Amino acid sequence: MKMLYRVAPAILLFFFAPLVAEFVLGDLGFAEIGAFIALAPLYGGGAILIREIIRRTGRSWPSFALLGLGYALLEEGILTQSLFNPNYLHLRLIDYGFVPALGTALPWALFVLTIHIVWSLAVPTAMVEAANPARRTEPWLRTPGLIVTSLLFLAGCLFVSRFSLGATDFRASPLELGTCAVLIVACVAGAFLLFPRRETDADETRGAANPWAIGIASFAAGSVLQLANTLGKAHLTWAATVALELLVIIAILLFFRWIGSGRKWTALHSWAAAIGGLLCYVWVGYGVDRALHGPEHALPHTVFVVLALLVAAWAGMRAKRAPAS
Repeated sequence: MKMLYRVAPAILLFFFAPLVAEFVLGDLGFAEIGAFIALAPLYGGGAILIREIIRRTGRSWPSFALLGLGYALLEEGILTQSLFNPNYLHLRLIDYGFVPALGTALPWALFVLTIHIVWSLAVPTAMVEAANPARRTEPWLRTPGLIVTSLLFLAGCLFVSRFSLGATDFRASPLELGTCAVLIVACVAGAFLLFPRRETDADETRGAANPWAIGIASFAAGSVLQLANTLGKAHLTWAATVALELLVIIAILLFFRWIGSGRKWTALHSWAAAIGGLLCYVWVGYGVDRALHGPEHALPHTVFVVLALLVAAWAGMRAKRAPAS
C-alpha cells in the first residue's frame, strides 16, 4: 500500500494526460477509445518522465517548457511527421503558410508545438501536482518506476509511429528528421544550461499571487491562441496569424514571469493555471468534436469532459485545503 500511495500521482498523470490531450480536445471519441493503449504510454509516459526529471534536478517550469518542446518535436516531427506531411490524416495542415525552405507551415508548426507543451504536458502535470500538494515538488518514482515508465514511453512512441506512418506513403526527408533530432538535443541541453538549479525564497513583501488572475489569464491566452489558429486561415494572412500566436505566447510567458517572480506559489496557484487551460480545451473540444464526428457526438464527448472536470474539481478541493507553503 505504501508503494501504491507513492506512485499513485504518476498513475493518475499517466491516464489524465491523454484524456486531456486527445479526448477532451475532441480529436478522438468512444470509437477510438482503444487508442489509449498507445496514447497513455506516449502522453502519460512523456509527462511523467519530464516531470520527474524536472523535480529530481531542482528545475522548474521554464526547463519543463523546453523539455516539452523537445517532446513536441519528437511526436510531430519524427513519430507522426505532421510537421512535414502535406496531407496528414487528409487534413491539409501545412497548406496555409507553407515555407518550402523549412518543409513545413509556420502557423501549424508554432500552434501544434505549443499545444503539446501546454495542454498535452503542462496542464495535466500541474493539475495532478495540485491534487498532491504535499508532494508537489517531490519525485514520485524511484529507479524501477522510471525504468518501467521509460519502456512504456518507448512502446508508445513505436505504436504511434507505426500507426501514423502506416496510414500514409509520405516519409519526411533525412534532412527534416535530422533537423528535428538536432533541435530536440538543443532543447534538452537548454533546459539545463539556460536554467540552472536555483533556490529562491518568496518575497513576503509582495504577497501571494492571485489565483483568480492566474486562471483567467491562462483561459484567455489559451482561447486567443486557439481562435488565432481556427480563424486565421479565413481572415488573416499566414504571417499575421504567426505574429498573433507569438504575441499571445510571449504575453503569457511575461505574465507568469511577473506574477510568479519572488511570490509565494502554492498548489492552488498551480491548480488555477491548470484549470484555466483545461476550460479552454473544454470549449474548443466541442467545436473540434463537431467538425470531426458530427453534432450527434456531443453527448458522448461530454462524458470525457465531465470526467476531466471531476478530476479537476477534486484536485482543486485538495489544493485549497493544503497549507499555504
